[in-house]
Amino acid sequence: MEEIKEFIVDYIQREYTLPADMDVMELNYIESGYIDSLGFVQFVALIEEEFDIVFSDEELDSPDMKVVGKLVALIDRKRNA
Repeated sequence: MEEIKEFIVDYIQREYTLPADMDVMELNYIESGYIDSLGFVQFVALIEEEFDIVFSDEELDSPDMKVVGKLVALIDRKRNA
C-alpha cells in the first residue's frame, strides 16, 4: 500500500507542496483544492492505467475517492481482487 500512497502523493505534489505536518492519509484533495474536477478525471485515468484497475461509477461518485487514505485502500482492494 505504500507504493500506492507514494504514487498519489507524488501526483498531488507535482503542482503543490503538501505541508510536512499534514496527515496526508486524511487529506481530501478535492475539498482542499489540490485537484479540481477536470484534474480528478485525469487523475483517475492515470490511476486506472498505473494499477491496471477500473473504477465503477459508484466508486467514482463515492466521497472515499477524494480522501487519500480511503483511495489507497480502495486501489489496494481492487488490485488484490
